[in-house]
Amino acid sequence: MKKTIPLKAGFGRMDITPVLGVRLGGYGVKERPAEEILDRLHATAMVLEKGDLRAAVINLDWICIEEDITARIRAAASKRTGIPEPNISVCTTHSHSVPNTLNFWGWGDRENEYIDSVIPSIAEAVRLAWEDLEDVAIGFATTESLVGVNRRGLDEKGNFGFFGDPLGSFDPTMTVAHFKSGRKTKGILVHYGAHGTAMGNNRLVSRDWNGVMKDRIEPQVEAPVLFLNGAIGDVGPRTNVIRKDIRLSAGGGDGIESVREVGYRAATDAIRALVSIREFRAELALDVLTEDIFLPYAPLTPLDEARKALKQWESRKDEWGHPMAEYRHNQAVIEAHSKPLLNGRNFKQTLIRLGPLVVIPMPGEMFAGISLRIRENSPFQYSLCCSVSNGSLSYLPTREARHRGGYETWVGRAAGPYLLADTIDDALVTENLRLLNRMNAPR
Repeated sequence: MKKTIPLKAGFGRMDITPVLGVRLGGYGVKERPAEEILDRLHATAMVLEKGDLRAAVINLDWICIEEDITARIRAAASKRTGIPEPNISVCTTHSHSVPNTLNFWGWGDRENEYIDSVIPSIAEAVRLAWEDLEDVAIGFATTESLVGVNRRGLDEKGNFGFFGDPLGSFDPTMTVAHFKSGRKTKGILVHYGAHGTAMGNNRLVSRDWNGVMKDRIEPQVEAPVLFLNGAIGDVGPRTNVIRKDIRLSAGGGDGIESVREVGYRAATDAIRALVSIREFRAELALDVLTEDIFLPYAPLTPLDEARKALKQWESRKDEWGHPMAEYRHNQAVIEAHSKPLLNGRNFKQTLIRLGPLVVIPMPGEMFAGISLRIRENSPFQYSLCCSVSNGSLSYLPTREARHRGGYETWVGRAAGPYLLADTIDDALVTENLRLLNRMNAPR
């Protein structure tokens, strides 16, 4: 009789809370120093092992992560555990009440001193998860959740206003996975997509709504919750904050009350899914597939147009006296014309499969339409697309959103000379489905 290779899983967590005074990221505010720690920030890691194959999924209470920092975290974690660097995926919660970890116009330079100080702790979370490995059985479930809402509502003039559009597209599916070793819960995975902006633009350090969700679940199961944020590009938290025009805000909440109302709603949905699980499976496949996927660029702005725009914007400054994004973008375009022109770039994709579930990193703030298309056409039952994971290339919009315009489609100009192509949604869907189908093919 052929011996069954056991599936093992372990969970680990470390504190990555900053010191006061660190600049917080998001909301287009460069100088937003932290004045109070509302709740502690976490690096939570899950390590999976089957035979000689090991993989790790890390979630950070960060706003974003750039590819060079992903590489440093992978190297540090691999050194402590022996897990191959490509087999480590790093996802972020995208709370806007955490240190700025992204070089981006409107936010200023990322907080490198903070990043340097916590990379050892992130690697330690992976080591703790590795030491925690035990044979597990896993149960899966989904439920419909109204934690998020489309945030690209239109006013009477056709302008976007970051208010909730209950009829707009968003991904309502919350997925949970319950890891058990014997009768003991090892950990819980929760996947759902909504911006971490319920706290709003203040100077409090917070994990935002997903922190409340985790704090509600964890004492009851006596195990850590690993949260993976899904389609957030056009999805905000569904708060009860009423704007001056008597419409519900979906861009930012009004502090701790908004965080609690969204977080408890999320906890209610996750617990409902957890208690519905009746089957736990131990004999599940573990697989990792790493390969470059190609992300196309839109044609570079013609040189004459860029020079003309540069003159139009050169006298304008933001509130801190710095050049506007349009000026910086066209300046970068002019410089790019002095080098060989590019038609796109590669992104090193890492898919981690656990039985019927696959974690699919997305290097930016993915729109819900992309996640919905991949899940609809994926050969796997649970296809978890995770925003701002392993890299951050600004927003990843659908073609419909690109042509309608709005903040999410404009702000990519702040990221450099090249804009992602109008068909970036098709590229992400087809490239990832190509890898998913290969992963599912008989061997």
